[in-house]
Amino acid sequence: MVHPRTVYADRTRPALVDGFTRNTFIAMIEAVRDETLAANLMTEADWDQGITDLHRTALDHGTFHYTFFKAVAVNRSGAGAVGG
Repeated sequence: MVHPRTVYADRTRPALVDGFTRNTFIAMIEAVRDETLAANLMTEADWDQGITDLHRTALDHGTFHYTFFKAVAVNRSGAGAVGG
C-alpha cells in the first residue's frame, strides 16, 4: 500500500516554515551540493539558482508544498519473517 503524505508551509505556519522548510528540506538539499556538482548533474549556476528559489519559499510571500509517499509491504511468503 502506498499513501501520499503532504507537507505545506507558508507564513501562517511559521514553525513549519522554520522547522521543515528551512531546517530539514533546504538543509538536506544544501548538504549534497558538492556531490551533485562533482557528478555533473547540474551546473553551479543552476544549483545556485535552485537554492535561491528554495529559500524564497520560506519568505513571507512564499509557499512550500512537498509530497512524500509512505509505502507498506507485506511478505506473504514468510521468507525473511522474524519471530516465525
